[in-house]
Amino acid sequence: MKHHYIPQFYLRPWEGNDNRLQEFKRGYQNQVTTKRVFTKQTGYAPDLYTLPGATEETKQNVEKAFMALLDNEAVKARDMMLSGQIPADPKTRESWTRFVLSMVFRNPEEMAKFKESFCNELRKPDARIQAEYESLKAPGDPETFEEWLMTNRPARVERSAILVMTNLVQRNNVNYLLRTMHWRVIDISVVSRRLMTSDRPIMMSNGMVQYAGHFALPISPTKLFLACTTVQFADQFCAMPTGKMVREVNKLVVGQGRKFIYAQDAAQLSDVRQQMGRLPYPSFVRPERSD
Repeated sequence: MKHHYIPQFYLRPWEGNDNRLQEFKRGYQNQVTTKRVFTKQTGYAPDLYTLPGATEETKQNVEKAFMALLDNEAVKARDMMLSGQIPADPKTRESWTRFVLSMVFRNPEEMAKFKESFCNELRKPDARIQAEYESLKAPGDPETFEEWLMTNRPARVERSAILVMTNLVQRNNVNYLLRTMHWRVIDISVVSRRLMTSDRPIMMSNGMVQYAGHFALPISPTKLFLACTTVQFADQFCAMPTGKMVREVNKLVVGQGRKFIYAQDAAQLSDVRQQMGRLPYPSFVRPERSD
């Protein structure tokens, strides 16, 4: 099943009169090619959120019941912002917040990193669990419960990792912080250059609880969503010359992109080829410490 980690509704503002958008794709030998595509043809991975070991009826629940609902609820907030309105009611803000955070988690590379991190946590010894395992293990069983779990229940471990990811999108400190930040929608249509997007479109500061703490996300070729910790920084950001703002946003969005960049047309192909994948991208998975 195709799982669109770059949701189709999110990409539609970049469509032209042909109902397609411009896709820049890194492929064979890291070469970047470009073509016009429909939203359904891009930004997906097969069975990305499929629950291993689940029944045929439930294995697609994360895609069908969680991701689809999350995206559908975010449409209202996105459409409000495209019309220049800032969502005020808590439910709409919550919907958009979950969508923004999901865009950090839901790509294939981040999912793989999260699963690996989750497994590494499970492998850490726990004296209480090990003592219980010692009393139950049979001859020939692995020495530790962690080894037994990874050997005998790998599908359950991976399934648990995917479900934990969905919970983190909904319930964490960053979720609350983003909901309560100062939101802006910046219209850049006064300049000719247009905003691009990518498979890593979220821009965020390293620290949220500081003067310049912020999230940003292009929501169309002419609209930028901005959430800031302080009103003063929001005002400062919005006062930036519009042309410079567009250049800086595109540089980040393209630099963070790994496989896909999107635009209205192919005019910036040379910039994409020069900048794609050159910058680190936001991640909520903590790197493993090497002691």
